[in-house]
Amino acid sequence: MAKGNPIEENTTLMNGNNKAADYDESFSRFLYNKDRGTVLGRTAKSWCQITIFYIIFYSCLAAFWIACLAIFLNTLDPKVPRFYGKGTIIGINPGVGYQPWLKENPDSTLIKYNMRDEKSWEPYVKQLDEYLKKYNDINGTRECGENDNNSNIADDDVLPCRFDLTNFTAAGCGPDKQYGYGRAGSPCVVLSLNRLIGWQPVDYAPDSVPENVKGRYKSGSIALYCDGANNPDKEHIGRLKYIPEYGIDGRYYPYVYVPNYHQPIVSYQ
Repeated sequence: MAKGNPIEENTTLMNGNNKAADYDESFSRFLYNKDRGTVLGRTAKSWCQITIFYIIFYSCLAAFWIACLAIFLNTLDPKVPRFYGKGTIIGINPGVGYQPWLKENPDSTLIKYNMRDEKSWEPYVKQLDEYLKKYNDINGTRECGENDNNSNIADDDVLPCRFDLTNFTAAGCGPDKQYGYGRAGSPCVVLSLNRLIGWQPVDYAPDSVPENVKGRYKSGSIALYCDGANNPDKEHIGRLKYIPEYGIDGRYYPYVYVPNYHQPIVSYQ
């Protein structure tokens, strides 16, 4: 087997070493060139010029962005969403919420407890205490009569109607009786409608009132009806008492974002 020429091999190795040495020297000169007085290819004057340029450029860019943001924010109403009503994700009909809703078990809609075990129903009482305490704050509200409503609370000098919990306490759905929980065995559940900007209830025509609310429906109110989800539930749910009977009072609509707005509620027992 023929051997390679050792002189050629040595020459190749030497050339490779020379190329590496030239690369290192070129890179070092790029970092700092003593002869030209440059750092990374630029003189001190050039670095000052480009630094000043980018400071001015990004300052103008930030000022333009802030101006656009300020113009956009000035077009927004702090009391009303930018888009609401038909065709938006908010929709035109409010949903129904209930209390007590335990945050410890948010996925469960079942209310169950042992009447003899205070620890089993105490969380429901505490949750109702927490939810209803906002109605004790009557600052920034006004008493509304039968013919009064919130139709003009969008004006800055008009206060929202005050919601009174006296009817709930008188019917046994107050904190003095643990809202019907415990040994009473007649728990109270609070229902409310989601806050929907500008929404107002529409009255039924006299001949179109549903049978399940006929007899207790009142014009201007939102009548609610509760029943079991299936036949066994319907058989054991018993007779329900609505407080007040006519449902949610329409005097508290339309909803407008104002401080200390009292959301109307109804309780059934």
